[in-house]
Amino acid sequence: MTLQLQTDRMMLRPFLESDLADYFEIVGNPNSAIAAGFQTARTMEDAQFMLQRAMTTGMVYALVERRTEKVIGSIGLYEKMGSDGSPIYDESELGYVLNQAFWGRGYMPEAGQALIDYVSKERLFQRLWASSLDENERSQRVLVKLRFELVDRYQHSDHALYQPGKLELIYQRELS
Repeated sequence: MTLQLQTDRMMLRPFLESDLADYFEIVGNPNSAIAAGFQTARTMEDAQFMLQRAMTTGMVYALVERRTEKVIGSIGLYEKMGSDGSPIYDESELGYVLNQAFWGRGYMPEAGQALIDYVSKERLFQRLWASSLDENERSQRVLVKLRFELVDRYQHSDHALYQPGKLELIYQRELS
């Protein structure tokens, strides 16, 4: 069975190939991509590659505005890895990105709460993790609304391949 969750304004459902144009609007926007911590899709082919990855990753969902049926974002739970590189099966990492045109309207806390309610009810995980760059105050507000607690900070090296020189804030939420 394919998971679909409904909120007042959105449906969370698996991505479809037909979502490519809306998805490119999200991942092709440097502000949205940088806020979510990934490289901007420069071409439709880049977005297609990223969409295929989203479609084949277990718990990654399209955020579809019910009124317009437009894909406005993505939210997912990703495998949490231990320090030895092996999966931690009762923990997961929350990740999300939202079309910049929809920022500041409460969509991400609404979607996040729906997903957290589902995994809590089904007892899929005991703990969720998330991170945000220090300058991304919007994402930090989302995490606080979702009752995540700041537990650590990580300073990326100036030579790091991912977010060089940036301070990353680490959050967690206990579900049990």
